[in-house]
Amino acid sequence: MTEQPAKRTGIRAWWPFPGIVFALIGMSMTMATVTVVLATNDPSFGLEEDYFAKAVAWDETAEQTELNAQLGWKADVTLAADLDGRGDRAVTVLLTDADGNAVEGATLEAFCFHNARRKETFEFGFTEIAPGRYSAGQPMARDGRWTVRLRATVGDTVFTHTAHTWTKVD
Repeated sequence: MTEQPAKRTGIRAWWPFPGIVFALIGMSMTMATVTVVLATNDPSFGLEEDYFAKAVAWDETAEQTELNAQLGWKADVTLAADLDGRGDRAVTVLLTDADGNAVEGATLEAFCFHNARRKETFEFGFTEIAPGRYSAGQPMARDGRWTVRLRATVGDTVFTHTAHTWTKVD
């Protein structure tokens, strides 16, 4: 008569099961952690600043859009093709009224970002260098498409404009 191998009983019979469960939980937690780290450190992802306040103020935005149309002003935004010696890019704006005349004495402010790096934003003011021509320099080193949001104030009149402009792309 041949002897049958002894059956495994007790804890040793199911010992791999808890290990497999803990390994699966560990892998799941690792993947979740990696996903959160990648999602929160992505420079190309950025939220609209004060988006809730802007949504609540939608009526004011619509009124401003209507006022911009009534004013008929135009803002021509130009980004220099190359950086200067300090690593800044010249941003130039030509601001004209409905008749094509220069709008002088405006307080001009900008908020801009590169479309590939929404999280990296720049806010700055301009200096009037000629009638209706305003200039500023910013460390906007990245080439490509930029979104520039302008706000020009002359007395009680406010004009806003959003421009999408390009630097050189090789």
